[in-house]
Amino acid sequence: MRKFKILLFIGLLFSCNTEKTEYGNAELSQKIHLTEISSVFKNSTEFNNDTLKISGELHLDLENKGIYAESDKIWLNSFKPATELDSVWKRMNGKKVEIIGLYKSGKTGHLGLYNGQFTEIYYIKTK
Repeated sequence: MRKFKILLFIGLLFSCNTEKTEYGNAELSQKIHLTEISSVFKNSTEFNNDTLKISGELHLDLENKGIYAESDKIWLNSFKPATELDSVWKRMNGKKVEIIGLYKSGKTGHLGLYNGQFTEIYYIKTK
């Protein structure tokens, strides 16, 4: 009986974790198909003004705010309207994420090193 109580207590601790891992409109994730960052990187103007779902590693450094897949990267202007950038910065930085947002092609980001950016984020989730 004592083991059961301990396991129940541990289960309650994990279920009470209030750290969110997703923000925004989760229904979009079912409606929009995943696009590879490499496809966007190679044909950035083809995806201009499209709502895209991208998966990659999130990097939120002072001069490099983007989602990366190998050497390809897309600048993140903000996490709005899904959430405020500052509220998720430390929790999601360095993690693999799925992002759905409005993509704009063109040189952008720190020193114009990015070929495109998400100007709005509708959904973000850690994997």
